[in-house]
Amino acid sequence: MTYENIGDRVDLIALFEKGKLEPLKFRWRDRVYRVQRVNGEWVSDEGQTRFYHYSVMTSGPDVYELMYNSSTRVWTLARVCLVG
Repeated sequence: MTYENIGDRVDLIALFEKGKLEPLKFRWRDRVYRVQRVNGEWVSDEGQTRFYHYSVMTSGPDVYELMYNSSTRVWTLARVCLVG
């Protein structure tokens, strides 16, 4: 397994239902990735900014960490865990 820090801005479509957010798909480098499974989610704080993190899997074996910045309201692909 190899972890690669990315930090690229992504467009993201999510379902927000009953107070919970679920990422459905995201666009990174002109390619659309459909989220097949959310592995986990967590929150981190940096100063006054709260970040919402989601570990997701698409159709392949790799794991993507999506991150939402509550101050800038921007989604980024924080890092990718490349399997294989």
